Amino acid sequence: MMKQQYLKIMGMVLALSACTKTGDGFLSPTMQYSVTTFTVKKGQIASSNSLVSDGSTIPLTVKWTHIYDEKGNIVDTMFTHKYTVGVWTSGYNAATDSNYALIMAKRSTEELPPLIVNETSGVIQANSGTLNLPAGTYTMDLEVSNAAGKQELKHAMTIVLQEGKTIETSPETGNYSLGRLNANTAGAPPNSGIFNNTNNPFVMETITRLADTPNTLLVKIQDRFGTPFNPKKGEWKKRPASGLNPVPPYLQNLEYYSPDTYEARDEGMFIRFPLTPFPINSLGNGYNMYYILPTKFVHIDSTSSWSANTAPGTYYKGTADSHYLGVFKDDLYDFSLRIPLRIQVPGSYEITLKMLDVTHR
Repeated sequence: MMKQQYLKIMGMVLALSACTKTGDGFLSPTMQYSVTTFTVKKGQIASSNSLVSDGSTIPLTVKWTHIYDEKGNIVDTMFTHKYTVGVWTSGYNAATDSNYALIMAKRSTEELPPLIVNETSGVIQANSGTLNLPAGTYTMDLEVSNAAGKQELKHAMTIVLQEGKTIETSPETGNYSLGRLNANTAGAPPNSGIFNNTNNPFVMETITRLADTPNTLLVKIQDRFGTPFNPKKGEWKKRPASGLNPVPPYLQNLEYYSPDTYEARDEGMFIRFPLTPFPINSLGNGYNMYYILPTKFVHIDSTSSWSANTAPGTYYKGTADSHYLGVFKDDLYDFSLRIPLRIQVPGSYEITLKMLDVTHR
């Protein structure tokens, strides 16, 4: 009788131990991602969440085996093609890596596929190579192995490739903000707002991606008739910070973010940038660049207030517009503008901003 009870207890112990997930050499059949949809904007850097091992013995080795399009077709070759991608060769330090040369000293390029699965965590990493892939929804199979063996996780992740902005301005990064500053006063004078919201009716934006390389940006500002303001001649310049003898003396601007590659050219402000997203980190107040058009170079229209809910594509029409009230007296005000700007995809770019409520003097 005692022997039978002993055997029964031992049987229960063995049965329980066979179900234990934390024993040596266990590979869970229920491993999965906690979030099973990974959305990627084409050309932008992104990472998925990690694979939940569900008690499986580590280390794990994870790799993808097949990727399918929306019709269920295997499209593996599309995701094994390699592209030239910028990579870090040593750690980035935000406090000291403050210009193009210092950052590029820690950068190199490699030929990489557009999606890479981290072989230990299962994190899916997207790089700029995704710019070359068709937008759409894809599913990925994984193979996971450890000391206990291997198994395939069918349709482990849904990957949504979306078209996105190569440069994010308004509304993703902020709003174009326009105003009037009292001219010829010490420090940054009070700002009288003209418009600060999405769908700014006074700013007509054109972004052109000229080439895949090099990583450059040229920003142009024009008046309503397309006449350019020349930063090399001081026709648009950095906006002073508030107060007397402020440190730094100006609000954030392209030159602060790229001090060693910045050029004030006849046609606009130019920089080389080392990587995307750029700027990497904000110097304060988001990713906004602050400038003025000095009063001696500009006539400014006086307008009545616009609704904050201005519809997209609604633009100021000058003297024919119902908001037009006349022109401010010359030599009283500088024209201030805040440009929201963050580059998300490598390449060579040109941004033209037409200010519809000003005329070049």
